[in-house]
Amino acid sequence: MSSNLSWKTAFLVASMRLIEQYQPKETQLFHDPVIKYFFSKIILFQMKFKFIRDMEILFSELMTKGAFGALICRTKYIDDLLKTAMTNGIDQIVILGAGLDTRPYRIPGIDKMKVIEVDLPIMQNIKKEKIQKFLGAIPPHVTFTSIDFNHQTLDEVLNVQQLDFSKPIFFIWEGVTPYISKEGVVSTLEFISKASSGSVVVFSYILKSIIDQTSDIPGADNVLNYFESKSHPWIFGLDPLGLTDFLTPFHLTLVEDIGASYYQENYLKPLNRNLAVSKIERIAYAKRI
Repeated sequence: MSSNLSWKTAFLVASMRLIEQYQPKETQLFHDPVIKYFFSKIILFQMKFKFIRDMEILFSELMTKGAFGALICRTKYIDDLLKTAMTNGIDQIVILGAGLDTRPYRIPGIDKMKVIEVDLPIMQNIKKEKIQKFLGAIPPHVTFTSIDFNHQTLDEVLNVQQLDFSKPIFFIWEGVTPYISKEGVVSTLEFISKASSGSVVVFSYILKSIIDQTSDIPGADNVLNYFESKSHPWIFGLDPLGLTDFLTPFHLTLVEDIGASYYQENYLKPLNRNLAVSKIERIAYAKRI
């Protein structure tokens, strides 16, 4: 996966989070006052118009129905888990494939934590430039570490001075696993397995049936072909039924494995929001035992 394509994907995901900020506050899934700083004044002006925002959502729906709903719901889910972990005393956070993740700059109290963003160098260079522009400097609680998950391991890029493995760590791995090899996924989980008991990992994944092209989800093959045509292929997926067994060798116990039905029942229906949510992607929440 090229660096330029990674940046475009991160920008697309960020644009969905930006659109959510125009939702009335009483029905907004999450508040992100930082995301706007990653966009130009022209784009922010355009986003003031509902028909432009609707067109952006429609474009994402052409790739896979319910993409917008899935993206904003997974943001809320991870936000909630992170806030709970911080309340329970976890003060080390590692964001794997951070992209334009704004959590290190917007979650209340996170400035008292140690946060490490791990991503491709080009992604981090652009992000740091924008952060320095709107904050004046990189906040002291945030550290950037570069990696290519398909060619490097976390052991190679993270040193012992950066993390205290005697204390729990919260790992966020959002929107990354479909693009890396099984070897890259296993290597990352092996690193996470070295964390102390009570550590947490939350990661999104694509259904293995999508990768195998055996899914009966409408439009599944279309989205797979779309990313293939962009030289940005999805190459790794997991079967929810085998997820517990997959995580066991890494000393991880599955706490929750959630997807579209959870989002609808817990997030959207209580707010009377009529949004489609894609079933192609799920999120696993696991703890180090």
